[in-house]
Amino acid sequence: MKKVILILGLAFFLLSCTNDDNYITIYGKVEREVNGEGIANQTVSLTIGQAHGSGPYGSYTTIIENRLVTTDSNGNFSISAKRVDRMFVEVFKSQDDNYSTFELKSFNPRDNIILKVNKFLKFKIFVKNANPFDSNDGINIDFFSGNKQSFRTKIENFGAENTKYPEEILPGGGIIGGSEEASWGGVNVNSIVYYNVPENADTHKIYWIKAKKSIVTSGFTLEIPFQENQINEFHVDY
Repeated sequence: MKKVILILGLAFFLLSCTNDDNYITIYGKVEREVNGEGIANQTVSLTIGQAHGSGPYGSYTTIIENRLVTTDSNGNFSISAKRVDRMFVEVFKSQDDNYSTFELKSFNPRDNIILKVNKFLKFKIFVKNANPFDSNDGINIDFFSGNKQSFRTKIENFGAENTKYPEEILPGGGIIGGSEEASWGGVNVNSIVYYNVPENADTHKIYWIKAKKSIVTSGFTLEIPFQENQINEFHVDY
């Protein structure tokens, strides 16, 4: 009886080792680029594939599986995947309201995968026609953040509506989607524009084009002061 138990135990151990050899654990982390701080509750998309054919990258690939994972309190994630020859993993994290995107990139599944993203600084820009002249008054603004892209997230109007373009149906078929601008005309301009700006931006200014008394001028504001963990307000009165 003892021999039977010993044999069964040995067989189970060998089977477990064999199963472990057929799988690989893929490890990764989402962190802030500026300081390496791990970011919790980030959704990461992983595509596990296999290269086929000649050459270092193969002549074609097949997809084994697609997975979604969520980072833990330290920004880490891991998944177990079936091990195959010449496997690779493509990783992507979409942009949300607080952190930038991590563009699709391919990794060796044996690497420790690091996804570097940037936290968004929040700006709330008040725009008001403080000295109205006539209905030809106008202004257009945009956030200037140097070589880093900022994102306008919302416009609130308490006076005139901002400029909006409806969707357009093309003659040959297809549609051009509607859009809007942070621009206004007339004397009753009183609005708020919200921006997300990546924390690695090297400048924080508003670029403006203004029409007043039939004269069009343009320029930049001074550098806008900001705090990381608050909504930073700035007024553009014209």
